[in-house]
Amino acid sequence: MPIKYLAKPTLDISVDEHQKHVEDEALKILASRPFLQKKYKDIVNKDLLKRVQLAARYHDVGKKYQKWQLACQKDHDIFKKTNNRSNMKFLRNAKFRHEIATLTHPDLQILPFPVKVAIGAHHSKLAESEEHRWEKEIPKAKEIWHNFKGMKYEVLNKIPKYEQFEKALLLRYEYAGPRSLLQLADHRASATEEGQKIPALLPFKYEFPKEYKTKRGVQKIIDELKDDSFSVLRAPTGSGKTDAALLWAKHQIENEKADRLVIAMPTRFTANALSISTAEKLSQVGLYHSSSWFQRISDGKEITFEEKSLIDKEQDLARLLVTPITVTTIDHLCISLTGTREDHHSIFFNLANSCVVIDEADFYDDFTQHNILILLKALQLLNVPILLMSATVPKSSLEFYSQAGCNLSNIYEDKSDIKRIRCQITNVDDLSISNDIESILQKGIDGTPLIIYANTVNRAQEYFNWFYNQAPFFTDNNIVLYHSRFTEPDKAAIEEKLSKMLGQKAWAKGSQFGIAILTQIGELSVNISADLMISDICPIDRLVQRAGRLSRFSTNKGNLYIVKPMKKDNNCSSYFYCAPYGNYQNGSWQVSSILEKSMNLLCENEYSSKMFVDLVEKIYPKMEVGSSASTLNNMEELKKLFISNWLILPATQLEQDDSNTSEWKSRDIPPQFTVYVNVDLFNNDYFFKNKSEFKQFEIRHGVQCYNYEFYKAKNNGFIEPATFYIGEDYELKLWIVKRSYYSSVTGLSFKDLEN
Repeated sequence: MPIKYLAKPTLDISVDEHQKHVEDEALKILASRPFLQKKYKDIVNKDLLKRVQLAARYHDVGKKYQKWQLACQKDHDIFKKTNNRSNMKFLRNAKFRHEIATLTHPDLQILPFPVKVAIGAHHSKLAESEEHRWEKEIPKAKEIWHNFKGMKYEVLNKIPKYEQFEKALLLRYEYAGPRSLLQLADHRASATEEGQKIPALLPFKYEFPKEYKTKRGVQKIIDELKDDSFSVLRAPTGSGKTDAALLWAKHQIENEKADRLVIAMPTRFTANALSISTAEKLSQVGLYHSSSWFQRISDGKEITFEEKSLIDKEQDLARLLVTPITVTTIDHLCISLTGTREDHHSIFFNLANSCVVIDEADFYDDFTQHNILILLKALQLLNVPILLMSATVPKSSLEFYSQAGCNLSNIYEDKSDIKRIRCQITNVDDLSISNDIESILQKGIDGTPLIIYANTVNRAQEYFNWFYNQAPFFTDNNIVLYHSRFTEPDKAAIEEKLSKMLGQKAWAKGSQFGIAILTQIGELSVNISADLMISDICPIDRLVQRAGRLSRFSTNKGNLYIVKPMKKDNNCSSYFYCAPYGNYQNGSWQVSSILEKSMNLLCENEYSSKMFVDLVEKIYPKMEVGSSASTLNNMEELKKLFISNWLILPATQLEQDDSNTSEWKSRDIPPQFTVYVNVDLFNNDYFFKNKSEFKQFEIRHGVQCYNYEFYKAKNNGFIEPATFYIGEDYELKLWIVKRSYYSSVTGLSFKDLEN
């Protein structure tokens, strides 16, 4: 009777059976995604199907080695008796990685090198931090490890520096194909073996809504640009850009230039909003960012273990960009270029098979724009179709993007409604809500729907407190404060309330009401409208985004009052408080040149979309490449990481949702610290089984503040430390906010700490 080599200690499945399951699953994946084979053949001139089949067929041969198999059998006996994974210890203590052993099998030495890499990496052990396993734990593995390292450094040592990025890019694509598909097939086959439900791999499918009858201006423009490999589309907010993007993607996919759509947004809040609106039109829209898991369960309903398991798997597909449409953040795409986690190789490969929309492309600062240059360069080299969309992207951006090889002669523009007068602007000086502005606020009390944009959380809370003191007007139902310093559950509840008050459905019914007080979090993410708006002065491109919520669902001419925030110094003299649009130096804010130009150009007048765009053109006559040493150095660090980590993971690997490495940052923002609210320190139940469980706690209770605010809050006794644990011995020191400094209505409020 042949020996049955167990594949897993928890299941009565043989190695041969499991490998057959993985191979079958790999064939299903490739059958559902035929474009993968076509593009791989076009770029690499190799058979992707054959390579993935080989990797799947032999990936677990090392489990047949005696040392691994004996340990597995012992753990299997324990599991059968106890049905408890925590009691199993023999495999853990065996110090024998089966995937490394697989590569030492004499019959497998003829496998193509990319197949060997796929096998060696499928449990994230192809890393500098795991070198000891290859050097010492498995006989004969040392030579294989040295071959891998030799291949890695070939990119650095054998070709000129100016060619290294492109060479590493093409090699990474070739190796990431079998590498990522083996992991996906293995995970899906293993889940099926354990009786779990797995999400279907659906194709992209979109039809223009019949109820629209005819295409709008921005949607008609897609016919002009759809065959361009790279294009920039400028259109006002609320002009129908989501359907335009879907029409564009449909053309790319039908013409075999991609097989899925990735939409990159500036922030996770904007990603949330777009994923919701897109999901109303299509099925299986993936959303991924650091708190996207919570968005799936934020309705407060209890979910079963099986439902949670399926949501986890759907989130994994979205994280890896496997879903037919994935809405994510630009940070998620940029960090994948660093290759500092195993899943970065899968994200990179799936991105290479996508068409990419970068929405609100003008939102980013100079620092992040230069990271986007590297991303665009990679996408261009991989023949990924790219569409940049924005309401105010300046013409100077064309020269800027040409640095990534994206050469354009013009910006496509929706001019169908560009001359309509959108609003009347009136300037108002303000010193902690003066009499001048009180007369405008009174209109909100009298029942006129009103949106207020404040530049800082502190100022937004000042506005809120002013209304709060107008009793009996104030209720939780007719005024809403929204800024970044709420927990995720409270943010979800606030966005739902805002939609009911001032959203499109409320306007369609004529039932719009209330006052919304927002910070920058509401510039892009919240789909609401009012005919009356107050906004702190800000750069004109940001002001255009705010004004996009003015008369959004009507043809009325809106009224926009611009406030210049003022403060008093220790001598009771007034000064302009420009935060956050400037540099914080020596204890005070220095106004940025962009804000100063905006203030000089913006005057009281009636404004159309064209007039706003013309002002943006004046503010950004040129976008400099490498405008500061830190920006340029950061951009170069991203390229270095890409070249260095194209094959082997580095010694230091990131957590799943990290967006920075020790060498590179996705954004140039001041360091922030997470504090925790709504935590009962007298409750001793805060013990987390694993990091995933702690992450869910952090999403529900964590709020971020700047480091300088944290230390001031600490010194003033607003927060206090507490010790928590992950697992048996991993100790955490968390800082808990005292109850009086957080509420679901006003958020985190460290009074008098703002500079």
